[in-house]
Amino acid sequence: MDLTVNINGITFPNPLIVASGPLTLNPKAIIKCFEHGAGGAVTKTITYDPMQQSQPRPRMHVLNKKDAFSGKFYSFFSIDLMSEYKPEKWSSFLRKVKKSIKEKKINGVLIASIAGRNYKEWEMLAELVSDAGADAIELNLSCPHIEEGEKCALMGRAAVSDPNTVKAIIKIVKEKSNVPVWGKLTPHGANPEELAKIMVSAGVDSLVSIARFQGLIIDIESLKVVPWEGYGGYGGPWQLPISLSWTAHIVNENLGVPVIGSGGITSREDIVRFLLVGADAVQSCTAIMLMGREIILKMVNQLKDWMSTHNFAKIDDFKGKALKKIVRTESLNREKIYKFYVTEKCTKCGICVKACPYEAISLKKPKKANIDVKKCDNCGLCFSVCPFDAINITKIMG
Repeated sequence: MDLTVNINGITFPNPLIVASGPLTLNPKAIIKCFEHGAGGAVTKTITYDPMQQSQPRPRMHVLNKKDAFSGKFYSFFSIDLMSEYKPEKWSSFLRKVKKSIKEKKINGVLIASIAGRNYKEWEMLAELVSDAGADAIELNLSCPHIEEGEKCALMGRAAVSDPNTVKAIIKIVKEKSNVPVWGKLTPHGANPEELAKIMVSAGVDSLVSIARFQGLIIDIESLKVVPWEGYGGYGGPWQLPISLSWTAHIVNENLGVPVIGSGGITSREDIVRFLLVGADAVQSCTAIMLMGREIILKMVNQLKDWMSTHNFAKIDDFKGKALKKIVRTESLNREKIYKFYVTEKCTKCGICVKACPYEAISLKKPKKANIDVKKCDNCGLCFSVCPFDAINITKIMG
């Protein structure tokens, strides 16, 4: 079973990359990611900005925490900023990680995330991490915490409001480094598809689709924003369909560069979904933070099992297969060609009756609900909402 992927001439042992964040805050943390099976790791963003180096306390909050540990949907809200360590310290950190990888014979690709407040800082950071041995550079043009008009507006999502700024940053980093440069896309206040085109035209070697949104949580009892009384990055598994959609759109543009999927990945199924729409690899952070680094190897091994079950020997055997099957809106079926019917599993709970917009379902029958075929519009809501899977669908013959 071959899980290796090649991105910009670099071979990753598997497609699971630990995204920039608390999991990669220092050399020890990064090495742990590799020891637990990560194919790559992106450092916490390296910057000269002292404000971004000073962390708010508290700064992390899990919504629906019970659901998070029972395999259900949850959200992660945080204002964890960039690395607390100065770039000069990261120069030795990167060298230390590369040395450990070699000594411990660990397979893993080291990507340095950087963010400058001005063009000179972007230039200095590009040179610093490149000289220190980073295998690739990821441009933080996506951090949701940075607003337009701030002094650091040449980094994070604030920078992408001006295409010329994006192009200038990419040009500088490309000129001052000798490694591949990745552009991380923001979904907040930007069109990731158009932003991807701008980045590629400026010379990025790969794209990361996509980062988190900015969010806000209000406690209606205290009448305050919780828990640190400000905005924060909002992500987690709920985001996956959005991230997946943007990634599919970007891959479909055939921009000629690899695309790394990101945003809401918590399981091997999620990894597979991104690969099926054409992503070359994936980045994950929240799930690994909550479940521990042990989940890295678990997801990688489960990916192997899935590939074995489907008789795929390598990633390229199934990469992009779902992308070809996505039907455009104008080509979707408009005819009433299905019949929905209720089976003996029905408990007459009445959920489908309340949900049906067309009042096509009743509980008149003694043992189960009944669907009036003439009234039924084939919308599929009852089929989707039934908690007992008591509604089936069949195609009408004829």
